Amino acid sequence: MRMVCGILGIFGMAGTYNLLYVYAMELFPTVVRNTALGCAKQAGQFGNILVPFVVVLDGGLSFMVFGVCGIVGGFLIFWLPETLNKPLYDTISGMVDEANESMMLE
Repeated sequence: MRMVCGILGIFGMAGTYNLLYVYAMELFPTVVRNTALGCAKQAGQFGNILVPFVVVLDGGLSFMVFGVCGIVGGFLIFWLPETLNKPLYDTISGMVDEANESMMLE
């Protein structure tokens, strides 16, 4: 059972890490896209650095840390903006103007 959960976890992490590139490209305007992707990638690498320290914790505690991080990450997804059928902005001011227009319509 542990092996199945481990394999599913690895597939989930690999899929999530690959989706980071797609979502970051749609979320940020062109002028800051590389910087934003670099920051997101750095945050992921920081997590990779911390994993060995969590693994050496006592048996059940390391599983609890990984589980809590996964659940919190899953809940935080609900606050990410939708990018379906939205334009890719070239500048930050274009993105701000669109946000202001959508707030006025509400």
